[in-house]
Amino acid sequence: MAAAAAESNSILKALEAGPGARFLPRFQRVPLRRGAVLHYPGEPAEAVCFPLSGLVAVMSDSADGESVQTGMVGCEGAVGAFEAYVGGRFASKYVVQVGGEALRLGAATFRELCREALDFRQRMERYFEFLLTESRVLVMCNALHGVEARLARSILEALERSCIEGPLPLTQEALAQMLGAQRTTVAVAMSRLQRAGLVRSGRGAVTVPDRAALERLACRCHLALHEARRGAWGEGAGRLQRSG
Repeated sequence: MAAAAAESNSILKALEAGPGARFLPRFQRVPLRRGAVLHYPGEPAEAVCFPLSGLVAVMSDSADGESVQTGMVGCEGAVGAFEAYVGGRFASKYVVQVGGEALRLGAATFRELCREALDFRQRMERYFEFLLTESRVLVMCNALHGVEARLARSILEALERSCIEGPLPLTQEALAQMLGAQRTTVAVAMSRLQRAGLVRSGRGAVTVPDRAALERLACRCHLALHEARRGAWGEGAGRLQRSG
């Protein structure tokens, strides 16, 4: 079961051939329930979760209790991989934003796998490089680009990395946390996107009827992140359909 499921995660595809294949039976398939907190800051990294579908938000809390999303993990990546790799603790809170499933591996077994499977370890190192690239791109994006372009980018990123079909179950509150913006600001921007026919929003879900048009509106950071994923994994790291 784990071998077939591993195909749904960009990192785990490397395990089907070579010395890492023998580790596949040691993965446990687990649900990702929307709203569940997977990790709190300060917790030791005891396992690594590789999403097969769904989306996990990386949240940072300010001293006055405000929460801002500083990253996301979907079927392109792994939750807790860096922390487990170095035997460290979590610095952020990880919350399931879009429900799905994941394959879970204990931290000690994960480190053993990295030691024994060179190709897998190299994929993990490329993923860590992608995380650095993503953090730099997002800092620049939040500083330089308007809210509508960032909103378009965030919706597209969530679509590509959650690997789910149909409406994307994201509330305006979740989108506001993604952008580091007020909910009222996001509501105005979402209304403009809806009037332009780029998205449909209601009942806590977002649908994208014209993906190509939304991609044209999104800032170039969306393309930069997509290319960074392609650089890490090659084909299959997203579903970019930019035209024009």
